[in-house]
Amino acid sequence: MNENNEIALTLKFKGMEAKLLEEIVKNGLFSSKSEAIRAALANYFLKLGLLGRKEQWDEIRTFPRRKISPEQLAKDLEKLEEEVR
Repeated sequence: MNENNEIALTLKFKGMEAKLLEEIVKNGLFSSKSEAIRAALANYFLKLGLLGRKEQWDEIRTFPRRKISPEQLAKDLEKLEEEVR
């Protein structure tokens, strides 16, 4: 870890994980694969009790906002759920 508490990683995803990651970015749920992975890690840390809700929301608020309406987001989520079933 460097002095800015920053770590650079290279990750490879295969199969269903790669497909789902591509889909959530394509459908506008996240602006990038990196953003999706950061959100997944934050959620995991929260579930483990390593990150409090206040800290999580403070971090989330620093991310750039997506230009997608709540209605479109709901439709996209519904579409993804149907594809996964």
